Amino acid sequence: MRGALLVAVVMLAGCHRSAAPVPEQSGFAGRTFPLISSPALRLSIQGSLGGKPVPVLLDVDRQLSLVATGCFEKPPKPEGKVRAPEPNGLKEWAMVPLPALRVGDVSLPGLPAGLTGDKVCSVTLGEDVLAPYALTVEPLRREVTFTASRSREAYTAELAASDADPSLETHLLELSREPKGDWPMLAARVTQGDAKLTGPFVLATRDPFSRLALGPAEAQGLRPLETVAGLPVRVVPVDSVEVTEGVGVRPLIFETGVWTSPSSLGRLGPDVWGHFRATIDAQAGVLLLRRPRVLASGDRQRCARAGTDSFDDESCYALHTRREPDGSLSVSVTVYRDLPEGGRLHVEPLGEDGKPLQAGCSVGFTFMPTSRGATTQHSMPWPSLAQAMPECSAQLSAAHGYALELFEDGTLPECPLTCAFVQEPMARHPVCECQDTPLGEGVSAAIRKPGTSRAPPPEERPLEPEDPK
Repeated sequence: MRGALLVAVVMLAGCHRSAAPVPEQSGFAGRTFPLISSPALRLSIQGSLGGKPVPVLLDVDRQLSLVATGCFEKPPKPEGKVRAPEPNGLKEWAMVPLPALRVGDVSLPGLPAGLTGDKVCSVTLGEDVLAPYALTVEPLRREVTFTASRSREAYTAELAASDADPSLETHLLELSREPKGDWPMLAARVTQGDAKLTGPFVLATRDPFSRLALGPAEAQGLRPLETVAGLPVRVVPVDSVEVTEGVGVRPLIFETGVWTSPSSLGRLGPDVWGHFRATIDAQAGVLLLRRPRVLASGDRQRCARAGTDSFDDESCYALHTRREPDGSLSVSVTVYRDLPEGGRLHVEPLGEDGKPLQAGCSVGFTFMPTSRGATTQHSMPWPSLAQAMPECSAQLSAAHGYALELFEDGTLPECPLTCAFVQEPMARHPVCECQDTPLGEGVSAAIRKPGTSRAPPPEERPLEPEDPK
């Protein structure tokens, strides 16, 4: 009976969303959680399942919460089955209870979840848990804040208030709902040269990369990155993705994969909306994007100082440090101006007294050519640095903080992606830790030469749920 009830709830979610409000889940409203440290932005919070640590991913475009088989020594007995809509059709999930699931310090006792075939332990919270909430994601601080869902009129009134922050540029966008799967949808325009593709995309929070339906893209003249004969197309590099006129990201690398939904052209992930401080209120049909205003004079851009209508160069760069549960220090940086040639942001390690350490090793971040709002986060030092540069790793382990030092236009040839880098005083080349790309090989579409593709590597995003069939 319980399984049958769950089937009805999932299958009818889209039909009855507007008929009655989703009941409030106790515990999340008003809480802010740090995201698990990662170079690329993804909504993953540290949780526990049966007393064991587990990453908990937030997925506003999935109706059903999921759990991987890798979380159990012996999977619990299913309590029924559920057929739930996916972009590529219906999937059937065996439903199992989650013993003593906690997200941060919030308990979710008895939550049922679909069992995936994934061997790496993870839990995904879907709209069965997230529907009552708006999620505000702060990319620089790498935090997500839960608040109760509000009406669109409430957001409009907030932005029109006389005490609204004058330093912020804001965009209130409408989210529609996919008629069968009930996923939040956002209109976007994708441009590659003279080719354009405009239509609805699923707004996604779980996976770091956006995805493009290859068939509709090629039909409009967009071309994927060349691969060697016989290998599947993996990415489509585009010049820009706009979610409203002049607002979006440029350039972007879409992954392709399987996407057969007749009602959408793909999904837009954190690599698009993560260039902003984003509030996602799927129940209200709202995506609110905020970022510092920019004053342009020729090729030069200056950014608004927080809380003011004044502009300067320094406000275009921001840094945040955080001590992680394992004792490591993570450093995140954001650049609020456009980077048409990429850039290099140098930082300075600080001692316990807040004064610069005489470390001798240069530390900084590189950015690919991109539009404003680029962000990245890295542990300092990251684990593999101890093998590549043991002296620098030891020096940076003594740091208690970091400060912004210098920005330069242009990329590093040795680190052409968005990366953290460390360089010894006498060394010719730096050592880098870079964000992954949809290519999964540490190579950007912008620098990859035609005909150099290799077979796809093993799945490097193990939290992607498998088809249970």
